[in-house]
Amino acid sequence: MLHSGRSSVLHNSYKDHGQSGGISSLETIAVYWEAQVKVYGITGKSGLALGVLRFHQDRMASWAERITHLESTLRRFELVTCHGTDKDRMELYLVIENDGRDAMLSLMNRWLEEEPAAQFSMNAPFYMIFLHGPHFQDRFGIAETAFSILAKHNIQITLSGCAGTSMYLIFPEDQGAAALKILKETFLIPTTA
Repeated sequence: MLHSGRSSVLHNSYKDHGQSGGISSLETIAVYWEAQVKVYGITGKSGLALGVLRFHQDRMASWAERITHLESTLRRFELVTCHGTDKDRMELYLVIENDGRDAMLSLMNRWLEEEPAAQFSMNAPFYMIFLHGPHFQDRFGIAETAFSILAKHNIQITLSGCAGTSMYLIFPEDQGAAALKILKETFLIPTTA
């Protein structure tokens, strides 16, 4: 459904697969732009630590087992994201509550003795902002809107992760409150009267 006050483009196309009596379909695609992007909510959380594990991609299964054990030890991760780098290396980012740092460091140090080619670093404190909304994966420009407004205000994003209806942004702790305020002013969060 297109809402008033937004520019929109509708595209209809007719497909005829085969000769007469063949299968046919009508396809409609709607693209729209929101003057202020709607989200269901924006939440901030302070007191977090960020661990970064670097390892060769052929060690993925081994590290996956260890990280599963680590998660059960810590109760939960706030965010986990993994990226491939050049030279067949992986970078695994683990965001946890700061009170789990000692347990994580202890296990990682033990595992690094078994995997000397891997590297691990941990830093704190960090602040996480979580945005969730309708169909982020189908609506263009949401991440760009967030990144642009934060850059305009010189807010440094340390790490980001996106999935279907969620966006996670990690900042140095001292920039978190300002980032949260800016994002709450930028995005529209519907409220009930």
